[in-house]
Amino acid sequence: MSPGDRLICGFVEKQEVGTRFKTWLLHLTIVPWFRLDEASVIIASGLERAMYDIEPLELTTGGKAAFGPRKNRLVRLLAPTEQLERIETKVRAYLHKKRAFLVDETTRKPYGFRPHVTAQNGFLLPENVRLRVDRLYIVEQKGDYKEIVSETKLNGKTTA
Repeated sequence: MSPGDRLICGFVEKQEVGTRFKTWLLHLTIVPWFRLDEASVIIASGLERAMYDIEPLELTTGGKAAFGPRKNRLVRLLAPTEQLERIETKVRAYLHKKRAFLVDETTRKPYGFRPHVTAQNGFLLPENVRLRVDRLYIVEQKGDYKEIVSETKLNGKTTA
């Protein structure tokens, strides 16, 4: 793999490191695609340190919206919480410290964190569903599939 093509997310259902998929599983993106010339295990270790004081959180699904340049990607919005925004801020701060190239920060529009779960295979989560986020995953694009390469529990324990 060249340096990059990774993202950090939480999955709606617990996943295992090493899981490969071509079509996205239901997930909450914390930081979209980034490039960093460092092994994922090192990035995961840094995330572990950054998340040492973060407790698991409960989120509730809200209304639906359409995202993307053509507004054709149906998503279920998640009620934003201070804790979720803190997670996103801490992950970005860690990646900035490592001088990662964050794809979403290169666009002309300012980035705003809008927590959501994108519909997958025609399935959109219903409204008022409670989701527990207790770990973050690093996903790498590897050719025509993606692979979960690490998980960091929000109490600061990493599996890679």
